[in-house]
This record gives sequence, C-alpha cells and structure tokens, in this order.
Amino acid sequence: MFERFVNVFQVLVAIAAGATVVLLLTVSPTVAEVESPDTALGSDLFQANCAGCHGAGGEGGIGPALAGGLARFGSTEEVVVFVSTGVPGRMPGFETRLGPDEINAVVEFVWADLAGR
Repeated sequence: MFERFVNVFQVLVAIAAGATVVLLLTVSPTVAEVESPDTALGSDLFQANCAGCHGAGGEGGIGPALAGGLARFGSTEEVVVFVSTGVPGRMPGFETRLGPDEINAVVEFVWADLAGR
C-alpha cells in the first residue's frame, strides 16, 4: 500500500515539474522582447520630441539622420550637453522642456538603439 502511494506521488511530482517547465518556456518573454523602463521612456520621449525632425527611426528629415551620426561625439555626456543647449537656428535646446533624467533617457535611447542602425 505504501509503495503504491509513493509511486502515485512520484508520478504527480513528475507531472507538476513537466507542467512548470512548459509554462516557463511558453509564458516567459525572451530578453529581446523585454524593454527596460529607461529604454521605453527614451523611446517615448524621442517620438514625442525628436522624431518630427529626425524621423521616427532616426533616419533624418528636417534634422540630420542619427544612424551613425553620433560619431562626432566622444561620449553620451557630450550628446546630453548638445541636446540640452541645442544650436541656435538649427536645433532647439530641450533643457527647458525636459528634465535631466528625461534628456539622459532620450540620449541613451538614441546612442544605444538608433545610432547603430
């Protein structure tokens, strides 16, 4: 009687373990599908403030293309200063429209996601 109980228990544990593995593989998003909060914020801010001139994918328009166009900057810090202050007659400064964290999020998004395209 005890052996039958143990066998039934082992089968139930095996079924539960198999079901757990199947659920983990079918429900968990892959790393590529997960957008970090900073990337999502940067993307949203870019679309709202920059895409009108630089294109939705950074391909350019009124403003220059961003894909590969950040090579003249040595670091993201330089881009932050550029975006904050702008260039009179060419690009508005965003330091009065966006906070420092928002500008950093946009720059990180552009530097990481758009510049390499």
